Amino acid sequence: MTTDPARRVAVAYVSRTHGVRGEVRAETLTHSLERFDALGNIVLQRDGRPDLPLKLERWRVDGKGLLLKFAGFDAPETARAELCKGYVTVAPEQVAALPEGTYYIDDIVDSIVVDQDGHELGRIAEVMQMPSTDVYVVRGAKGEILVPAISNFVVKIGPGRIVVQGIEELITR
Repeated sequence: MTTDPARRVAVAYVSRTHGVRGEVRAETLTHSLERFDALGNIVLQRDGRPDLPLKLERWRVDGKGLLLKFAGFDAPETARAELCKGYVTVAPEQVAALPEGTYYIDDIVDSIVVDQDGHELGRIAEVMQMPSTDVYVVRGAKGEILVPAISNFVVKIGPGRIVVQGIEELITR
């Protein structure tokens, strides 16, 4: 199991407790809820706190999100103190496969971005998730370029490299 905290992948965010038996409410960060069936051991990561290895006893969907129950947390007080505001993470090798043509943000960040002639424009610094489409924030010698992640602009996505077109107007001089 990967122990490097920077390499772990978040699949849920624990927001608050639920009920009196130690369950917590979580916001799912994965496209496939069924993935929780295969999860047993996870690591909870919280800012400023050491990683907390946990065993997922059960999970269920609730009208307001996901309800998770972890072994050893049987009261809302302990669940609130130790679990809330934490990310449920898995090792990269536990990440669920995506449908063809879709990518995890972690796989895109730090990719080199080039135009169709092969000229490097920079690297993807972050992916902004907007209501209608994701936007790639490319930082390079020409400054910051915001590239909508749509086929009009993104021609090809490959390992560590993204080819774009028609972004001349998006480049600020």
